[in-house]
Amino acid sequence: MRTLLLALLAVLAAAPGWAAGLHHDLTVTLEPAARRLEAVDRLSLPAGTHRLRLAPGLVVGEALLNGKPVAVRGNALPVTVPEGGGELLLRYAGTLPPLTPDARGGGGGAEGAYLPAGTGWLPTPQGGPPPSWRLSVRVPAPFVAVATGRLVEETRDGAGYAATFAEERSVEEPSLFAGAWQVTERMHGGLRLRTYFHPEQAGLADEYLDLGARSIDAQAARIGAYPFAGFAILSAPLPVGLGFPGLTYIGRQVMPLPFIRAQSLPHEILHNWWGNGVRVGEGGDWPGNWSEGLTTFMADYAAAEARGEDAARAMRLDWLRDYAALPAERDSALTDFRAKVHDAAQIVGYGKAAMLFHMLRAEIGADAFDAGIRRFWEEKRFTDAGWSDLRRSFEAASGRDLGPFFTQWLTRAGAPTLELAGAKAEGGGVALTLRQSEPAYGLTVPVEVRTAAGTERHTIRLDGREATVTIPTAAAPRALSVDPGFGLFRRLAPGEAPPTLRDVTLDHAATTVLAADGPAIPYPPRTAN
Repeated sequence: MRTLLLALLAVLAAAPGWAAGLHHDLTVTLEPAARRLEAVDRLSLPAGTHRLRLAPGLVVGEALLNGKPVAVRGNALPVTVPEGGGELLLRYAGTLPPLTPDARGGGGGAEGAYLPAGTGWLPTPQGGPPPSWRLSVRVPAPFVAVATGRLVEETRDGAGYAATFAEERSVEEPSLFAGAWQVTERMHGGLRLRTYFHPEQAGLADEYLDLGARSIDAQAARIGAYPFAGFAILSAPLPVGLGFPGLTYIGRQVMPLPFIRAQSLPHEILHNWWGNGVRVGEGGDWPGNWSEGLTTFMADYAAAEARGEDAARAMRLDWLRDYAALPAERDSALTDFRAKVHDAAQIVGYGKAAMLFHMLRAEIGADAFDAGIRRFWEEKRFTDAGWSDLRRSFEAASGRDLGPFFTQWLTRAGAPTLELAGAKAEGGGVALTLRQSEPAYGLTVPVEVRTAAGTERHTIRLDGREATVTIPTAAAPRALSVDPGFGLFRRLAPGEAPPTLRDVTLDHAATTVLAADGPAIPYPPRTAN
């Protein structure tokens, strides 16, 4: 899921009348190859003082508030709207930045246009709920345009393509794209599924549509009805994989890779519930982005589980191995995670958060977990939600106080270290002592005992520094394993994971040495990405 660069917008507002709502009625002429955008935006604004600003390169040619001229300062537009609200008519145009791999603010070029929400290609006050909108766009041949929102109508002629999109609910600003695409459509129930592919990917369209339909059905059965009018898959000239409400934008070079179809596409489809359908909010006891971890757990990890326990165990081990390679100074609490800006953030915000949900499901049971997910969706869809809202939903579903569980995993950096301090056969079972590092976590520790009659699985509750328990077994015990399936988020013991390249790439203090004739040549530490 992309990072919205709200700072680029510099859109500020102090408006007391947000309940009246904000609505855009946009007419856009887009010439991607010339990097030219012309727009007319009729904004319905609530009462209050607003300060709008367009992205650099876009200039306001006319600004009328309820029919009267409004002063424009460069590309900044201060507006005071009277009681009852008003309509601001803006005509603006300009040149878009070049469409390059690092064009996070969007841009245009010979291969199309990429104008994501939050980058200033349309003016919107900051604060309050996202706007509703209607967007009509025209592009010259051979381009096709697509936007987030519901496709209302479209036309083609020899000169180009025109379409209208709309979103009546509070989701987010529109994002707009254009490319020289071939369009393949399939109706799936009442949903419009489409691919917008470059010619070399056209043969993949049916497979992507099949997978998209299956992924939507699977998640809808688990969570609730799919929240948008359809889903579109766009072939991007940029090396990206981004999710938006009702569509995903994937680099054309990687689209044929099995990994994209098997893992990336289901992940982005699920973001239509988590991140788009329910927005990440900062309210409650615990800030932070919960959606990436929940999406990783319910999409990526669920796909591994469908392949069998060996695949699921391997994914959990991968998360723990990545964490083991993370230097202590780059670790952080989950409440500090906002978006994937580097590998260290991904290890915490995706891997650790996904493990939190895996442990929570084991703690309260699969039925209560699924009930909590459905409750969270029903109560929070198309609103902001935080970790506290998730806690309340799972507590209601399980009938348990989950405050200590969430507090320890969200607010602490680090992870516990487990040690089997002693074990011996005793009576009709095995006596063992488990020990953990300080500060102590409340842990339900999986334990496997191999006996003469087979393997038995048990759990031990460890709430302090140490616990000694006796596990009764049906036959004589022969071997004992603590968390052999890597079901807990913890620091791996020596020998559980061999060294990997990530041990080096995550360590800013690592030194690179080139092998060559003569003495080795040290290079200075790398800088952060």
